[in-house]
Amino acid sequence: MRRTRSKSLYSALAIVAAVELLAAIVIDRAQVGAAAETGRGTIRVVLLVAAAVQLAVVAWTIVGASRAASAAMRAVVLSAQRSLGPRVAARSNDESEIAGIAGSFSRLAGELDTALRSLAEERNRFAAVLEAMAPAVVAVDDERRITTVNRSARILLGLADGVVGRPLIEAVRVPTLHELLDRATARAPATGEFTMPGTHRQVQALATPEPNGGVVLVAEDVTEIRRLERIRSDFVANVSHELRTPIAVIRANAETLLDGVLEEPEAARPFVEALYRHADRIARLVAELLDISRMEAGRYELELETVDVHDLVEDVVAAVTEDADHKDITVDRTVPEGVWARMDAKAAEQILFNLVDNAIKYTQAGGRVHIGVNTENGARRVEVRDDGPGIDPQHVARIFERFYRVDAGRSREMGGTGLGLSIAKHLAEAMGGHIGYEARLPRGSVFWVTFASAPAPRDG
Repeated sequence: MRRTRSKSLYSALAIVAAVELLAAIVIDRAQVGAAAETGRGTIRVVLLVAAAVQLAVVAWTIVGASRAASAAMRAVVLSAQRSLGPRVAARSNDESEIAGIAGSFSRLAGELDTALRSLAEERNRFAAVLEAMAPAVVAVDDERRITTVNRSARILLGLADGVVGRPLIEAVRVPTLHELLDRATARAPATGEFTMPGTHRQVQALATPEPNGGVVLVAEDVTEIRRLERIRSDFVANVSHELRTPIAVIRANAETLLDGVLEEPEAARPFVEALYRHADRIARLVAELLDISRMEAGRYELELETVDVHDLVEDVVAAVTEDADHKDITVDRTVPEGVWARMDAKAAEQILFNLVDNAIKYTQAGGRVHIGVNTENGARRVEVRDDGPGIDPQHVARIFERFYRVDAGRSREMGGTGLGLSIAKHLAEAMGGHIGYEARLPRGSVFWVTFASAPAPRDG
């Protein structure tokens, strides 16, 4: 279009210049050859002719340029129609290219506005999903600056507000995490696990590279999963160990009896007693494992009723008196009558017996065990206090786990299975209560269990 317009302009200018030159020559001759009135008339005619030619040339130039511009505009309209599709078809009765362009760009603006609204909705939806995700998500660019972070990441990694745009190494100082990102930038996903500084939280992370050189990090707190895996592993090992010892004793004694001792009643009796003792231990172990399994599956049936805590404590003390007297241990209690609680009497007695029995076992001869009760926050709290060696703080978090023993050798010597406290915890929680441990100063332990408080039952 520019070349055509330039050529037309150059041609018009050349013609105009020629006409002006011709007029100058005629004027010059008229001035030299005649001074009369006739000469003046000739000059006027020539000037009029020159002006007419100039006007014609200018008009011709304008028409040519207009046609070139019209062709260019028509090409723009057709290009816009091809880009936007059939929805932007030209109007059938409108021959104006300007109107066509205006309509096309108006429709283009509408399409762009719709696309922008759609993108905004998608962005808001993505942000909502990202914030609701349980795993932590952090995205960094090719310079390791944080571009995206969700709520879970701020909590798990301890990120402060306003971290977007900051280098990740300034926000999270965990070498293992940055090594993970280094491996991910090699265009292959990388996984790793690390411990958050200053905590015991185990974090498992997956780093995935992006085409633009950035990395998306997805992390999750696996502390509880690792704890359960450790408990499961310990459980299998402990069950195997607990069964191996009595089975080995039963097998050895049975072989001894079969080798001829069975024919000598006096000599055979100790072996038979050992068989019975270890078989009973296996039976108790299996029964307790089944109880725990039923409790965890919610199939352990409880019959809740209103019970006087005083009567419960008296029954337990009566059951442990022989063992306490054997070690010269004093068991006293300060539990008044009329302290009522909602519980399953049999389950509650099993819990309390376990706590008092353990206190007697681990208290030195001549020691003292005390049972008391108080009311707090609408619950009856029964406490068993002893003046034994207490429990080292490193063991406190695991004492209610299955088979966990603070002193494994001593526990086995006393005939325990390592399941008593675990069963007590399950029973207490099944009745809506809680169980726990506190250190007693200057020495000793305090185990406690809570039951829901209840009003005194009505007579009749």
